[in-house]
Amino acid sequence: MKCQHKIALLKYTTRNFWLLVIPLVRGLAAVGLDFYGFYNWLRGAYWDIMAIAAIIGLAYLRWKNIRYEIKNDGIFVRSGVIVKNEFLFPFNAISCVSAKRSVWLRPFRAVTVSVDSDSHSASNKRGQADIELIMPLNDYKELFGKVPKDSGDMKITYHASKGNLFLFSFVFSSTLSGVIFIGTLFIQGGRIVGSELEEMFFNAVSDVTQVVQTIIKGVTPFAVALTLVIAIGWGFSFVSNLLRHIDFRIKRYGENILVENGFFTKRRYYINYSRINCADLRQNLLMKICRVMSVHASCTGYGKEKNGIPVFVPITTRNRVMDSMRLILPKFTVSNISVKTKKSCIAAFVWAPVLLAVVFPVAAWLMKREFPRWDSVINFLLIMAEIPAVYLLIVKIFAKFTTGIGTSDEMVTLKYCSMYQFHTIIVPKNKIVYVRLSQTIFQRGIDACDVIVYTRGERASRHRIRGISVSEAENFAHSCSL
Repeated sequence: MKCQHKIALLKYTTRNFWLLVIPLVRGLAAVGLDFYGFYNWLRGAYWDIMAIAAIIGLAYLRWKNIRYEIKNDGIFVRSGVIVKNEFLFPFNAISCVSAKRSVWLRPFRAVTVSVDSDSHSASNKRGQADIELIMPLNDYKELFGKVPKDSGDMKITYHASKGNLFLFSFVFSSTLSGVIFIGTLFIQGGRIVGSELEEMFFNAVSDVTQVVQTIIKGVTPFAVALTLVIAIGWGFSFVSNLLRHIDFRIKRYGENILVENGFFTKRRYYINYSRINCADLRQNLLMKICRVMSVHASCTGYGKEKNGIPVFVPITTRNRVMDSMRLILPKFTVSNISVKTKKSCIAAFVWAPVLLAVVFPVAAWLMKREFPRWDSVINFLLIMAEIPAVYLLIVKIFAKFTTGIGTSDEMVTLKYCSMYQFHTIIVPKNKIVYVRLSQTIFQRGIDACDVIVYTRGERASRHRIRGISVSEAENFAHSCSL
């Protein structure tokens, strides 16, 4: 049996390892060749050095006690220092194998490999892969050579254009994730290298704020700073998404699907076609008006990592999406919507955004009475809050007229809206775990209910279709149980 690549030792060190190492190295570099200064440094850093030695020793112990062997029918893993765990992961039980060749791993010829199935691993935490190993490059090639099923020589390849990837990254970029990353960068960076990084960022924000104030008179520094942080956060998320999905290509041969993408970090995924739980055609309001969409697939392990998106077809026109799905996902066909939400159920869609659109002005009026000096800041915050609230109201009105259910002999199509996203879920009936009907007090008077469909996966996914007639909902639930 083999140990992981030696670079995996760094994986098993604690998060505080670098907070100890970097200040020590800086202190040692400041001492130089002065023997007396080195002696004083050693006396002052004695406990830190002992802590680093203990961290490295424990990391080595964990690394040495995790071993694996790639067999013809599966991968065998043995782990544990005190309590030993041994298990064989059969290839026919795998839903997804993902390989990540990071920039910093490539010079060492190392690859991070994750193996997943629909069941939850007893050895790893929920949300983690069943198996995650850092392998030498040769072992990674051996694993990907044995995992795919033998399905003949016919291959179907889809390559996304740069324009589609640019639009996809633009639509699916998250301001929140970008801001969180930047905040983490400066918090952790400040701990490691001092306050220089934070000062550089705040000075840049201050300089831009002064420039904007000279161009647009009357704007508050708070408004400029907040807008700038939001723009930087979204911009970072956009660039990271673009670099992550650039050179996107997908190949299908038989029951095997291979997905490759990435610029700096090269990613490769093997997906078992029979383990795909459902296809998700996603749109926002603008995409819906322009009749473009993207295709995402629910398969345990694919898109599971942080900031991962389980995309199969990046944004393109509806006709091209349907052509691509006929090649890559031939069994996942869209059914005509035969069960639609009732006309009298408009309140179930719009009550939340209407409430938000009313609450924000009332809250702003009360705040201006208490803090009149902050009038301009409160007005700016009110505008920033009202825009997404009004936009959400428009989205929910559209959702009222597009929500529904369609069925065929083997497939179910679910159309609904979650927040700002429109979803068209195509799921085989044998992948539906169960169907639940939910009825509120207000729905009883109009003979309506919500249909909640749970689909298979490591954790069941939930899809809610609002405002369906009770009789039609019962018929649909009965058809899914046959």
